[in-house]
Amino acid sequence: MITPQEVMQFTPLGGNIDIDKIKPVIFDAQVTVIEPLLGTNLYNKIVADFEADTLAGSYLILYDNYLKPILRHQIFAEYVEIGSYVVDNGGIFKHQPADSVVVEKGEVQYLAQTQRAKAQMYVQRAERYLCIANIPEYAEYTALNNKVHNVKLSGGWHLGSRKRLNNDSLEY
Repeated sequence: MITPQEVMQFTPLGGNIDIDKIKPVIFDAQVTVIEPLLGTNLYNKIVADFEADTLAGSYLILYDNYLKPILRHQIFAEYVEIGSYVVDNGGIFKHQPADSVVVEKGEVQYLAQTQRAKAQMYVQRAERYLCIANIPEYAEYTALNNKVHNVKLSGGWHLGSRKRLNNDSLEY
């Protein structure tokens, strides 16, 4: 739903990032943040329309004004915490270019948290938009679950609401 170039263009991420290292972070943000926000049916519709280049109307507004900013900031927050690590057959390494200083873990976490806060702001705006946009797939999602899902981002984890089903299993 977003290209690595868009993430790098609109966040502090530099242009020399290996695209293969950021692609899994993009996918993870989509399925851990965007899908729970939208529900599976609306998520699948937006992904399909995005891939077919047919997003229009309320779906395009939702995508451009809310989903892309959520993804940009959430992807940055996740990537900044793991980007310097390399895992391969020889073990786990931390990349450090010559003439550079490794940033303290607390500073990295602060940077990540500021980006998560921005993503959270867009999540809240998206939730408000979804309540007034009259998007059928979202109305179905909220009716099925008897409420609007409030998505909260914290430390890379999706914290959402859940309800107990008749068979005592939990639905998120």
